Amino acid sequence: MTPRKIIYKKRNCQFTEEGVIPDYKDISRLKKLVSDRGKILPKARTGTISKFQRQVAIAVKRARHLALLPFVSRG
Repeated sequence: MTPRKIIYKKRNCQFTEEGVIPDYKDISRLKKLVSDRGKILPKARTGTISKFQRQVAIAVKRARHLALLPFVSRG
């Protein structure tokens, strides 16, 4: 039996549509790009392009370092 592939719905990049750059100070936007367990969601799931996905990863890491976002979820 072959493993099933997860097929995500094609989504548009929210950063190119709105013309903003991922920033560590924009916590509300970064929370949408992090799972409930604290992992950064892949670009296939969020729809961000590669350029902004790399910037999102850096922004999330900076926000974690400054204690704006948690490293892991509580539970």
